[in-house]
Amino acid sequence: MRRRTMGMLAAAAAAAAVAGLTVAGAPAAGAAPSAAGDAVTASVWRNVALTGTYTIRDDEGIFAAGTYCNGNVASEGWVNEVRTPSVWWETTCGGEIRVEKHVSAETDAGGGVMIYVTLRFYEGTNDTNTDLDAEYNFNRYVPAGQTSTVSEITLRNGENGGKDWAKLNLVLHNNR
Repeated sequence: MRRRTMGMLAAAAAAAAVAGLTVAGAPAAGAAPSAAGDAVTASVWRNVALTGTYTIRDDEGIFAAGTYCNGNVASEGWVNEVRTPSVWWETTCGGEIRVEKHVSAETDAGGGVMIYVTLRFYEGTNDTNTDLDAEYNFNRYVPAGQTSTVSEITLRNGENGGKDWAKLNLVLHNNR
């Protein structure tokens, strides 16, 4: 089983490097030009975390037991009013299944965060395949200092009668 986590700030820095821009190290309230270009407004930075658990089943056919993988989902990053997408987390199971969590978020002036999540389930001949079998999208507004729970999300492969699946329980945190 392989897991990878990448925070939004790291993704923003990588994207900026490709574009030839510079990204400051630690986020802080900073000045950004307004849309009109003549006034300066403060950025609202928030630390957003997504935690939870997962169970994945990789069906091995009629004469073999399925492979089950269980673990924790954990990723976090700093976000502001500019919606920046990134891959925050992925895991694999049984050598044939990969589950990815893609997240973007943006803050409002009061410190609340709108979090957009896409979960993807890939199943094929290896865990680096591009055979997308299920996708689930949702978004949640999380006020400053609060959490929101999304329970029992099931992604299922329809090609084998739904015997390959992933179940996730997530908590979205808007910490500071």
